[in-house]
Amino acid sequence: LSIEAGEVVGLMGRNGAGKTTFFASLIGMLSNAQGSIRLCGQELAAMPSHERVRQGLVISPSGGRLFKSLTVAENLALGVPQATAADLEPALTLFPELHNLKDRYAGKLSGGERQMVAIGRALMLKPRLLLLDEPSEGLAPIVVLRVAEAIKTLRETGIAMLVAEQNVKFTDTV
Repeated sequence: LSIEAGEVVGLMGRNGAGKTTFFASLIGMLSNAQGSIRLCGQELAAMPSHERVRQGLVISPSGGRLFKSLTVAENLALGVPQATAADLEPALTLFPELHNLKDRYAGKLSGGERQMVAIGRALMLKPRLLLLDEPSEGLAPIVVLRVAEAIKTLRETGIAMLVAEQNVKFTDTV
């Protein structure tokens, strides 16, 4: 599997087909018995997860997986030591809806708002390759369109993306 900068590749499959397991293997949460994982020519397979992130391999997990007791701004800043308001700008530019929600606890967000924060949080880590695990899962149709538009915008910035999805129509739109 090869993904170029600015390219979006869909990893399709039904529930339980192994998409999330594949992502877990890529990010180092599962050990790889064999094979190679390269990002911009650098071998990642022997690196721990945190080093893979430093190299630019970042995941936005299915369901958002936010810390409910933290605010939107705090969730966005996770993984970025001493993040400033300026550091939040890429996420807030992609999802302006989050400007008014910065001080709201993540446990009080809708599913779509949580998904926006999760994708924004991944952007804070400056990915070269962004893994999006089921970004349309459980979202209202209007929010699915909003997330698809955000993915198109990210594609234009040159970020490579691998999108694991069950929703073929969603994958076709990005």
